[in-house]
Amino acid sequence: MTQDSELLYPRKPELAKDEEMVSMSPTSVVNVSSPYAPKAIPLLLGPENTTTICPFCNSNIKTSVKYRSTTRTHITAALCCLICCCCCIPYCMDSAKNSDHYCPSCSSYIGTYEK
Repeated sequence: MTQDSELLYPRKPELAKDEEMVSMSPTSVVNVSSPYAPKAIPLLLGPENTTTICPFCNSNIKTSVKYRSTTRTHITAALCCLICCCCCIPYCMDSAKNSDHYCPSCSSYIGTYEK
């Protein structure tokens, strides 16, 4: 019976007095820095162009901005239509839209300033 149990459950190796067993954690975390991974740079984006460093190409840039209509823009247009019959006003104003910032060098999306 002892031989069968040793086959199923082998004994731990005996350690000498000066040896220690080191256990490795299966969830070890290794931080690897990739040259292609974007770096975490705090961005302060506003409604207009912003000077910053692109996290993708690491260039010192002034962002290009594209304005995008949102649900808030459409609701404002509906309210303007009810009040003064000028529903096109929010679509003509950039201040009623969100500002999407892009890198002019590599055309990567950097972030959005939401109104």
